[in-house]
Amino acid sequence: MSATADPRATIASTEVRGTRAERADALHDLSVAHVELGHLDVAARFARRGVRLSGEARFHLTLAWIELDRGRREQSLRHLDLAAPHLRGHERVRARCLRGLHLAGEPRLAIAELTAVIRDLKRRGDERWLANALVGRGIARCGAAQLSRAEADFRAAQTVLAALGEPVRAAMCLHNRGFVAMLAGDLPLALRRYEEAARAGLDSTSKPEALVDRAEALLAAGLTAEARRVLAPAVELLKRCRRHVPELAVLSARCALRGGDPEPARRLGGDDPEFLLAAGKLDVVAAQRFRGPVQTRALGWLAQARRSDRRGALAACRAGLKLLDEHHGDWPRRELTGHALGLARTAREVLHWSERHRASTPLPPDDPELARALAELRRAKAFGLPLEVLERNVRRLSLAAGRRAAHDAAAPDLPLVSFVVHGGRMTAVTLVGGRASMRTIPDPAELVRTARLSLRAGRKITTDLLPDAEEVVVVPDGVLHSMPWAAFGRVHVVPSLRHWRPGSRGGHRVWVAGPRLHDEEVTALRREHGGTVVESTVEGTLRGLEGAGVAHIAAHGHVHPENPLFSHLDLADGPLYGYDLARLRNPPEVVVLSACESGLARAFLDAGTRAVIASVLPVPDALVREAMTELHRLAGHPAEAARAVAHLGFSCYGTGTRVAACNAAANDVPVQSSCDDPTVAGTSTPDATTSTHGP
Repeated sequence: MSATADPRATIASTEVRGTRAERADALHDLSVAHVELGHLDVAARFARRGVRLSGEARFHLTLAWIELDRGRREQSLRHLDLAAPHLRGHERVRARCLRGLHLAGEPRLAIAELTAVIRDLKRRGDERWLANALVGRGIARCGAAQLSRAEADFRAAQTVLAALGEPVRAAMCLHNRGFVAMLAGDLPLALRRYEEAARAGLDSTSKPEALVDRAEALLAAGLTAEARRVLAPAVELLKRCRRHVPELAVLSARCALRGGDPEPARRLGGDDPEFLLAAGKLDVVAAQRFRGPVQTRALGWLAQARRSDRRGALAACRAGLKLLDEHHGDWPRRELTGHALGLARTAREVLHWSERHRASTPLPPDDPELARALAELRRAKAFGLPLEVLERNVRRLSLAAGRRAAHDAAAPDLPLVSFVVHGGRMTAVTLVGGRASMRTIPDPAELVRTARLSLRAGRKITTDLLPDAEEVVVVPDGVLHSMPWAAFGRVHVVPSLRHWRPGSRGGHRVWVAGPRLHDEEVTALRREHGGTVVESTVEGTLRGLEGAGVAHIAAHGHVHPENPLFSHLDLADGPLYGYDLARLRNPPEVVVLSACESGLARAFLDAGTRAVIASVLPVPDALVREAMTELHRLAGHPAEAARAVAHLGFSCYGTGTRVAACNAAANDVPVQSSCDDPTVAGTSTPDATTSTHGP
């Protein structure tokens, strides 16, 4: 089978007429063009007409390719046998290439055969079939776990096809390089290459197996619902062109298994490691912890943990997590940390494993494609258009972009209380003066309800959740994200200990007033404390936030129930999403969110902000101005500032210790120099995976 640079143009311009030889050429060109577009039934009809017209071997080779693409091995081999007596020169080498592709189930034999074929094709200068053979050998090398060599084959094939002017097939090679990254456990790189391949012209309607690969990557990222959505059109496309992709049934069953339905996996059986693990065949799965793709090996360590005594199980969990850390893998990370957390006995062990177990929706690095997707989402929201598809696109691009580089962190030198929900109960670990203790919290939801009701009623609230200390660091979980912590004193609320940042740098002040809010609050505060009122558009706000010491944002907020990075603040030209904060290179030290709960404190913290002061309760407009005046008077100590306005539900998220003083920007109103003047600090918010999100 040959290939065409523009199959649609070939179909549009080719007519079957003229001499027998001309009609045979036309039928062959049309058949190959339809193969390239994934129209296998149509391609087969043209090839069979060619067989009837001329009986030429090239039509049997094309039919052999089509049947191989459909997964019908015997029919493909039959066409190769029919072609064999008539093969000459380059056609004989092409047939040998096809037979090499048939050896996919025996990777090492396929590699040896295709290596010989590649030498012959290079010698003959048959570039298109050289690309076919390189792709086939790359697939075989994936099966043999020779991933660096597979990457080299796909890259070489991509170069050949690009030089031949075949961008669609070159894009498929780029997609295959993403599959290699997936096998190597580098999920962000895999998704990035899948996205690049789609932009380069890969059409999933003609290559539905690309959708299967993308769904597998989404499943590996823990996005089961997303994976199912991508699989649905792949199923229909494959049915339509009567193609069999064995991985499709396995992937569908794995999606069902992750969703709590083991029946499809049970019916399918087979030797998929995830199915075997669910069936309790721990010995079989554990034997794979030293070989195969990263996720298979990580599953092997999980199986080893489940079949071992406590000491061996913890060692297996550490080994599995080390493997995932080395290869930027995500799944089955929480299964490993959760198993280890269930085995923790001492307070320090619970603290250690709870920190590793805390999940989040990580903020991606700055990415132009992601920024464009967010702008498109804003436009759609402004016009009241459906958002689901656009939000899925943002999530995919965010995963492909990878994770933002971690900020420096240090262990707090203050008393600490860390809460964790596991196994249906909440445990509190308290660390004071180097001594650790733990206890079970029987009804945390009732504690939160009582505290919030008391606060609204103007009654003083107390708690025995915290030690008697001047300042306390709290790591909440579950419903405790909604607790008004500052009502108990100087409390620094961090989503994890990784977000504790004791250092500070100072900086200027900025003020942002969103639409539909009285700007008297911002005007009066700016008059007293100096700084700059920035344009309340998304771009203007992001520019203003860069390098700020204290950023005061008076804008209505909206919490997204499923993904905290889709939580947003209303600005003049649309929502400022948590995802938008990825563009901040030098985020503000302290952020004050004065209007209401927004869900963005965690996103600011992940971006590098030191402290966020925000409320878990709706803030009455009549009380905001007086409260903000008092808050900014004490902003040099964010935890103290939050305590001063705790009666309105405000708390300090992040590192709320005393910070460096803020400077007035050029041409701004002068700012008093005092340790109580507004300054800088970081941010923090609730755990993204719990049922209740914080401010």
